[in-house]
Amino acid sequence: MRIMRSGIVFALLAMLLGGCYDQTNLEDITLALTLGIDVNEDNELLIYTSSPVFSKEAKQKTEDYGVKATTIRQARGRLDSMVTAMTKSGKIQSILIGKQVLEQPGWFKLLDTLMRDAKMTVNSRIIAVDGSVADFMEFTPEDKPRLSQHIAKLIDTASRRNISFKTTVQEFHRQMFDKGMTPFVAELKKKRQLEITGAALLDERGKYATSLGLQETTLLQLLQNEKKADTSLTIPLPAASTDGQLLNNRASFYVKRAKTKIRPTFEKGKFVFQVKLSLDAAISENLNSDVQEEQIGPIIQAELDKEVTSLIRKLQKHRVDPVGFGMYARAYTYREWEKVKDRWAESFAEADIRLVTSVRVVGTGIMQ
Repeated sequence: MRIMRSGIVFALLAMLLGGCYDQTNLEDITLALTLGIDVNEDNELLIYTSSPVFSKEAKQKTEDYGVKATTIRQARGRLDSMVTAMTKSGKIQSILIGKQVLEQPGWFKLLDTLMRDAKMTVNSRIIAVDGSVADFMEFTPEDKPRLSQHIAKLIDTASRRNISFKTTVQEFHRQMFDKGMTPFVAELKKKRQLEITGAALLDERGKYATSLGLQETTLLQLLQNEKKADTSLTIPLPAASTDGQLLNNRASFYVKRAKTKIRPTFEKGKFVFQVKLSLDAAISENLNSDVQEEQIGPIIQAELDKEVTSLIRKLQKHRVDPVGFGMYARAYTYREWEKVKDRWAESFAEADIRLVTSVRVVGTGIMQ
């Protein structure tokens, strides 16, 4: 019995020691946390990486490089010749893609090497960049964390606040190959600071089609039934007040609950979608004293109907379907869908979408 116990103890010790023999110190590895993809004036592919530096002697805490290459995997070979330590893959948090790349058909194939890495597909966020990717990679604000951490948190926060999207490589792959929808990613712009501007919408081939602002992106998420937390919207009010030009006639409200129901039919040779959007609103701001609290509900409903209708018309104009109307058509009208699945963008552009909105005011604050 004593011999058996001793054997078990030695076996456990051997297991613990076995996990240490191949340890790697942080100082001896290069973790590429941000990947940038862009093209130059000659339409040559440019690949950028940003990695944290763990050396105490280094004054610069990030290691940024950019190379010309024909593929991402080829670029890694060239980048390995420049970095100071062994490169570890699978840790990329953000993939910044310039609009000039997104405007070229077939660019999606560049991500092939990333999709073969299980860790990469789950952790990496795809982000459309309005501007030069090099400007983003060189951005080092003194009042923000490292670029890789700053961008990742910026995207995650915007997604939780329903003003943009956190589209991972895995999710983007699903969007690209699902014929019932078109892809969408967060859009980032560099002004004095990095700023989320909304979302970039891509067509069925993954090519850039158009962009949405912050409020449009929020409305899109309501149509998708993807609201994650209390969402704030601001709408105009009738301009009857004479408080001067400083105060615009606006009202703001929180969307406490939202539900979208989409029911498709096929009538007279085209798809018809009945869209019912209902929500509960809690008033958080009213800058027009002439509009009473009990009047705001119908005003919100009318304005919401107007803005969502405008958004749907914009989607149809650019032949993009980030809502996934095609998935509803496939589920409820499969025979008709099967005939047009390879040219769904055209059918969606011609579809008749009938919107009905319903707003219930559930709160107006503690003071009136």
